Amino acid sequence: MSVKKLDYSIFDRFNFKYKPVGVKYSIEKPEGIKPTSKSLALCELFKEAQTNQPFYITKENVQCGEQVLGIVDYPPIMYSGQLGPMFSMFKNPGANRRIYDYVPHLPKDSVKYITHAAIDKMTFDPDLLIFTTNPSQAEILLRASSFSDGKMWQAKGTTCLACAWIYAHPYLSGEMNYTISGLGFSMKARGVLPDGLIIITFPFDTISSLIENLKEMEWEPYWFKLGREGFVKEVKKRSGELAKKLAEA
Repeated sequence: MSVKKLDYSIFDRFNFKYKPVGVKYSIEKPEGIKPTSKSLALCELFKEAQTNQPFYITKENVQCGEQVLGIVDYPPIMYSGQLGPMFSMFKNPGANRRIYDYVPHLPKDSVKYITHAAIDKMTFDPDLLIFTTNPSQAEILLRASSFSDGKMWQAKGTTCLACAWIYAHPYLSGEMNYTISGLGFSMKARGVLPDGLIIITFPFDTISSLIENLKEMEWEPYWFKLGREGFVKEVKKRSGELAKKLAEA
């Protein structure tokens, strides 16, 4: 496993209630990290890491969602769509069946070990960095994500296999993705997190720019402190001044 190279101290400024968690995929057994003895759903693993020592899992530890990691295939009963109506997730099997044509998952057997570590215990640069935030913290992270390149924010998800959009989609696509706790069916049923928290996943190739943007940008802009009337007044004033300047140029 690679040695940590990035400086993650900028995230200390957030004072997160729920620690960000780094995830690393590997074929080889991680050195210096112990396996977990628990059996957990994929959607529970990042929550488990927030308050525990770093750990790794194999397919024996994943109770649900292992197909997303590519460590086992989807069984016929899932592909058939029969489970969706039984769990009140979908009206009919056809609606459930459709999701398997687009829900992302890692290629079969491309990963054997999945390491999780809270950000203050990471000894590696992660493949995924998962944040559990309130809306104010999420606003800063999302604004930082597009601060230097203007990329669109994304919130992709599905009723079932919500874990795929946290663990597979960002890693495969290179795109940040976010969801809200309480929307994923299994996460809600298992009581993984209180409803209404914003879960944001950043893939490895976006983390460095996220850190740099957070260092450079204003976290609480002047404009947020004016109140509604002050904001409207200042927008008119500044826009007028800029329009005049451009006209004169």
